[in-house]
Amino acid sequence: MKNILAYLGILLEIFAVFLILPTAVALIYNESLTMFLIPMILSLFCGVILDKNFRRAQLDLNEGLTLTAITFIFFSFIGSIPYYPIFAGSDALVLNSFFEAMSGFTTTGLTVIEDTSAIPKSILFWRSETQWLGGIGIIIIFLSILSRLRTSSTSLYEAQGYTEKLEPTIYHTTRRMMKIYFTYSIIGMLLLRLSGLDLFEAVTTTFSSISTGGFIVRSDIFTTAGDATLGVICILMLTGSINFMIHDKIFKMRIKDALRNVEVRSMAVIIIISSVAIYILTSEAKISIFQTISAMTATGFTLTEIAPMSTPVILILTILMYIGSSSGSTAGGIKQMRFIISLKTVPWTIKKMVSPRNAIIPLKIQGTPIDENTIRLTGTVIFTYTVALVIGTMILIFAGYSATESFFQVTSAQGTVGLNIIDIAQAGAITKITLILNMLLGRLEIFPILILISNIFSRR
Repeated sequence: MKNILAYLGILLEIFAVFLILPTAVALIYNESLTMFLIPMILSLFCGVILDKNFRRAQLDLNEGLTLTAITFIFFSFIGSIPYYPIFAGSDALVLNSFFEAMSGFTTTGLTVIEDTSAIPKSILFWRSETQWLGGIGIIIIFLSILSRLRTSSTSLYEAQGYTEKLEPTIYHTTRRMMKIYFTYSIIGMLLLRLSGLDLFEAVTTTFSSISTGGFIVRSDIFTTAGDATLGVICILMLTGSINFMIHDKIFKMRIKDALRNVEVRSMAVIIIISSVAIYILTSEAKISIFQTISAMTATGFTLTEIAPMSTPVILILTILMYIGSSSGSTAGGIKQMRFIISLKTVPWTIKKMVSPRNAIIPLKIQGTPIDENTIRLTGTVIFTYTVALVIGTMILIFAGYSATESFFQVTSAQGTVGLNIIDIAQAGAITKITLILNMLLGRLEIFPILILISNIFSRR
């Protein structure tokens, strides 16, 4: 545990740096600096204390996963401090602030803020920045900064859910990922500014779109936006939902290789089928396409209220949120590759059952054999993910919501989507805590949290 705390110390020091941006925004708009200076000093102070008092050693994968889980929790606690003035006087001040922060860092986009027009610009900027940081992952930023961190870079990289490398080393791989992420962010800001949004809205909307986060700074920002703005946002959502390996091919002008990717093709087919199905049910082409992309990419932007939609539309959106987008992307859900493997496993299993016991029957995807360990792990993740959904749904049902509302909302939270069908701001503490846990489980893909819990109980 001491080793984990040593690495947490460096992460907290780096985290303090990212509070400079909203502080600068507060200066520009003549707003209070206190709400950002306090968490900045706290993060830096705690980081220095941990960094100086604990010696770093090589992290194994278990420790890397535990560090990832602890980082999200710590950052959400410290990152919730700027929200305190918003909920001042509320009995749920700490819970609401933590909910908002966790929703940001997990790139979910669910919110307990009822009216963004009354919120200071600097806090709105911070909400969007937390999603931008959560999208790429603070640990990926950490790895891209520290070139001397060699002994534990692989464990930390794998703990973020990445298995392939863009470059020979983890350091250069994460630097490449940051370059891609930063480039898309700049392009998104420029395009949204040209499409008609003001600079502040262009920056914050890009942060929320490319991270597939979902926070907005103005409640009517999409309903009043032109088609050009909505088109750019759709492109940014899709961009954030695609594997960095595929983006690397695009940057290297290997477009055909990128388009041949099985996850890209699977996403395209599902988006087309779902958009057509929702259009048939609603007769609204723009809403059908936008909401399909928003749900599948786990962004959570919306052009219309979800609750009044028909049950078949809500069911389609729920399935899209459950499946999610590409593995190794900023999006949530069980991920396309796991979905594809699970589908292919059915005929493969049947074929194995009717074949001689010693027959070698490989499961292949695009000509690449999938080892049985990966197949078992995929099944385990999907099963555990589904169990967490069921438990969360049952809790919300007991809290007084209908089965449809409960399942949709929990799927949205765990898929880190952010589409909303209930009034979370007025929800009880049990509902908010349940959704917080589902957001965390979904963003970390279950196992880091389970390992953290296991480590806590094993030390007793």
